[in-house]
Amino acid sequence: TDDSYLDPTNLNGKVQKHQNFEQELNANKSRIDEVLESGIELKESGHVQSERIQLKLDEINDLWQDLIKSAEKKGMRLAEASQQQQYNRGNEDLELWLSEVEGQLLSEDYGKDLTSVQNLQKKHALLEADVGAHQDRIDGIRISSEQFVNAGHFDAENIKTKYDALDGRYGNLMKPMSNRKVRLMDSLAVQQLFRDVEDEEAWIREKEPIINSTNRGRDLIGVQNLIKKHQASMSEINNHEPRIDAVSRTAQNMVEDGHFALDDIKNRLSTLHDHWNQLKEKANQRKQDLDDSLQAHQYFADASEAESWMKEKEPLAGNADYG
Repeated sequence: TDDSYLDPTNLNGKVQKHQNFEQELNANKSRIDEVLESGIELKESGHVQSERIQLKLDEINDLWQDLIKSAEKKGMRLAEASQQQQYNRGNEDLELWLSEVEGQLLSEDYGKDLTSVQNLQKKHALLEADVGAHQDRIDGIRISSEQFVNAGHFDAENIKTKYDALDGRYGNLMKPMSNRKVRLMDSLAVQQLFRDVEDEEAWIREKEPIINSTNRGRDLIGVQNLIKKHQASMSEINNHEPRIDAVSRTAQNMVEDGHFALDDIKNRLSTLHDHWNQLKEKANQRKQDLDDSLQAHQYFADASEAESWMKEKEPLAGNADYG
């Protein structure tokens, strides 16, 4: 028998060619049987060359049996090679899929904002489901490889090696897949934090024009009204401080846990604290300015009232009527 089955090139053609050969053997079996039967008859009839006839019978029978066995062996090997080719195609499909998944898990894209992180999480969930769904195909490859090995396939060692490599790659997906899931969760948390920080910064910016006002009031009533408004603003600031504290605690916990974006978190938290403290300082300064303005306008009002009273009494003091 030849070793053409070892080369997978044009395997279908080789299988077809061998099937044709087997058909030819079957078609010629009757001829061989006739030759053997004829020889046996000559021998049994006491032919003068019975010994030579027996030798020829043995030779023809041995050749025929060898031919049959060789044909059967080659047919079996070609069948094994054909099965292995299908097995290899399944392997190659999985290897391509593994390469694609491995590439996705190497991605360092964890999102630039809340929406992009959420989209990446959805994509990762689909990837996890896809990996889980491929377990059946991996199991199928394992069962096939075991069957090849147990059946004594001519390339059993290579088949087992390929499966082991495939199974190893599949198993090695689990840790980076889990790591990416955790990293995306951390990314979502920090993007949510940055969104919250920006909301607080926007709130501060909204209050700044009111707190930065230079209007001190033109009269006593005016400054009193401004003080009432400012007291309301101060109350808003005081009532909002727990929200700033909550955002700060969340940020600080992330820093203490060694979050991958801890430097950015520290910078944004520091900036928020600076803006918040500046707002409170300016609010306190405006309170002081309005109190000063109130004192001044109260003084001017009192002085004006006293002046009016004195002017009212001056004619009486200057009256020359002594009775």
